[in-house]
Amino acid sequence: MHRGEIVKERIKNSGIAVGVVAEKLNLSRRTLYNKFKETTIPYSLILQIGDVIHHDFSQEFPHLAGKVKKELKQPAPVVTNLQLPFDGEQPEPAKNRTLQECEAELLNLQRKYIALLEKFNELLLRTSETEKR
Repeated sequence: MHRGEIVKERIKNSGIAVGVVAEKLNLSRRTLYNKFKETTIPYSLILQIGDVIHHDFSQEFPHLAGKVKKELKQPAPVVTNLQLPFDGEQPEPAKNRTLQECEAELLNLQRKYIALLEKFNELLLRTSETEKR
């Protein structure tokens, strides 16, 4: 596998949509997909993609290990009142969750959201086909 294929696979495994990655990099989706076809994506772009998807590409490209910044960031204040008006259950207090648990929950919600959007699009297609008849 060449660099572009490796990067594409890691984005896919991250659960973060390609469109979101492209937006954060100020690229179009099409441009990013074209980059995936390149065998020699610039390492600077690979590092930027790694920042967006929270992946350390030095595992795939060991010579990048010295260039990856491992900065400790001050965690943002956590809002504990996340109750929505239509929720029946009280959420688990955020202060008892680890960052990894929060990220896992966020990815799970993102997957559910994408699945819901796909079902909605299918419904729109079926409705528009029915209207054409």
